[in-house]
Amino acid sequence: MTTAVDVRNLQKQYTMGSTVLDVLRGVDLTINHGEIVCVMGPSGSGKSTLLNIVGGLDRPTGGAVIVEGDDLATMDDERLADYRRHQVGFVFQSFNLIPTLSARGNVELPLVFAGLARSDRASQATAALESVGLGHRLEHKPTELSGGEQQRVAVARAVVNGPAIILADEPTGNLDTTTGNEILDVIKAMNAEGRTFLITTHDRAVAEAVAHRIVHFIDGSIVEIEQGGLA
Repeated sequence: MTTAVDVRNLQKQYTMGSTVLDVLRGVDLTINHGEIVCVMGPSGSGKSTLLNIVGGLDRPTGGAVIVEGDDLATMDDERLADYRRHQVGFVFQSFNLIPTLSARGNVELPLVFAGLARSDRASQATAALESVGLGHRLEHKPTELSGGEQQRVAVARAVVNGPAIILADEPTGNLDTTTGNEILDVIKAMNAEGRTFLITTHDRAVAEAVAHRIVHFIDGSIVEIEQGGLA
């Protein structure tokens, strides 16, 4: 497999008055194309910070994150914004959909920021929603959708630009077990088509069901990497 993301000696510190908090302590991790990697750990272990840095939402104190050969540390704010628009997709625990927009409108948003023509946006958003089983719900607003359907919209929005990697922060955290499993099936189906995922979760059953590798975080460090159910 070829490398999609290469995390090298990643460090992140926050200063609170006279106290320095080490959130990431020299993390090394390689994620290959077509792989699902799940990161597990207690709250405050650094897993969400890792996701935010790989996603270009935060900058590290030290080390490097290289995505598709591009070092995020060398990017200015404009280039980093371009990276977020084109090379990474986000799925959030709370869905983060715009309530006044339809399902298709929500999925079109990344394409609006990418500057695509309206006709191209509509066709690509429709295809993305069809790929998650929501071709019949294109014009429904979030309040007219179940929690599982809202998360499917969020997944479609994350993949519509064809990003190098999709970052999912507790994607089943707000869903019941049955609905959560449906979302995991969507993720596995997309992975079978070659999409790459980095997922955080507190739920070992989720990690075992969907991951090729499970990465365990404690106090900002990787303490173990084990094979998941898809290995």
